[in-house]
Amino acid sequence: MSVVKKKKRVSKKNKKAWGKYSDIRDVEEFLEDQRLEERLGKFETKPDSELFVVDTAGDNDEVEDKKPISHKLQKRAKLKELPKCFEVLLPTSKVQDPNAKRNHVNPIGFKPTALSKLKQKKLEEKGVFEKKLQEAKKNRQLARDKKRKAKQVRQNFSKDLWGQDLPESKGIPETLVDEFISPEAQLHNVLPTQRLRPKPPLAKTVVTRAAVEAPHPGVSYNPSYQEHQELLQQVGQHEMKMMKREAHLNRVTTGMFRRVTQQEKENQWREEMSAGLPQPHNPANDSGSETDNEYKAVNPPVKNKKKDHKARRKQRERLEEKERLKREKIDKKKITDLYRLRKLQSTIQTREQKQAEERAKRLEKRAATEATALPALSAHKTPVKEPDFVDPKQLSGDLRNIQSTTNLLRDRFESLQRRGALAASKVMMKKKRKLKSYFKPGHKVTEKDIEKYVNRNVKKK
Repeated sequence: MSVVKKKKRVSKKNKKAWGKYSDIRDVEEFLEDQRLEERLGKFETKPDSELFVVDTAGDNDEVEDKKPISHKLQKRAKLKELPKCFEVLLPTSKVQDPNAKRNHVNPIGFKPTALSKLKQKKLEEKGVFEKKLQEAKKNRQLARDKKRKAKQVRQNFSKDLWGQDLPESKGIPETLVDEFISPEAQLHNVLPTQRLRPKPPLAKTVVTRAAVEAPHPGVSYNPSYQEHQELLQQVGQHEMKMMKREAHLNRVTTGMFRRVTQQEKENQWREEMSAGLPQPHNPANDSGSETDNEYKAVNPPVKNKKKDHKARRKQRERLEEKERLKREKIDKKKITDLYRLRKLQSTIQTREQKQAEERAKRLEKRAATEATALPALSAHKTPVKEPDFVDPKQLSGDLRNIQSTTNLLRDRFESLQRRGALAASKVMMKKKRKLKSYFKPGHKVTEKDIEKYVNRNVKKK
């Protein structure tokens, strides 16, 4: 039997002392039971099927043999159950919602909006859904054909499974096949024409072009007067074009900036540098009025003069008249636009027709350029051929006294690049470093050596 100790008499005037020396375990147990009932539900409200189990087997130990369920049926039965990952989201408490009249909020996308209906209608009119269905049907058919093709049994049995290592498969003819000679030696004796790969054919644009471009007849050492004058006109036009281009570049770069004299430049610099600095006192600028003792405010007061009824009426009438004229102008423009509809329609039709013709011309031109375009062999542009011309004074009339103006090797090399047979390249020249020479004085150096060194440097400069 437990002995009940007598409680000490303690003061409970403070909240801390009351909680320390008061026994509230019975209240806490009651509240804990009440919370547990709220979570799990009260026993009075639960049905008997949850509290009791009906024993149908009895005391007999014999249990009926049940057939084991297949894995497929087990999976199918688990489809109805809630997944384990979603059990965390379910409420564990049986406490009812304190707000019984809570508004139900539908999730986003629960009900289609007017905008979504309009969008779906437009897609149906365009045939997007029908196109998707046709594509899905086509993909299913392709997958079915692919699967059927993979299942088909090979009907041709003429393939030699053991012919991979034979000498004939390596390109060795039957005349050189010998079991006593190694395959390396047999392959070594095969002619090179039988071993090398055939060269790929050239591009169509290279094949269609002429091997060598025919020069202008005026470039000849003994041209006719008419051909020489025709070439002279072409060269003159080319030079005029280059001069116009150079003048344009000079105009939009150097010519845009005005030239300033040295004195103006110094004055501008002095004015800019002295901005914000106190200016020196000039007695000539002082006026006699400043000597007076009369006080003048910097910002004189402004009188708040109110408008009378007449001024306000006039202002209102002016605004109304301005608005009326504006309205009349808009109405007049509407009427003129109605009369101009026929003219606008004809101009639109002519413009569309013109655009269609220009589009057809552009397509035709693009097709012609693509047919004769060079293959993109490198990132550099092909060199443009400059027109050749021989001055009339240098024309000799015979091959013995002719003077060559161009480099034949360079000309042929650029011709191959222009025809697409070679990749266009760029001349990369390394700059030669200028070596400085120094004069090392010594006890054996004479004045003649110094004079010679100075003269040599003067000549170089």
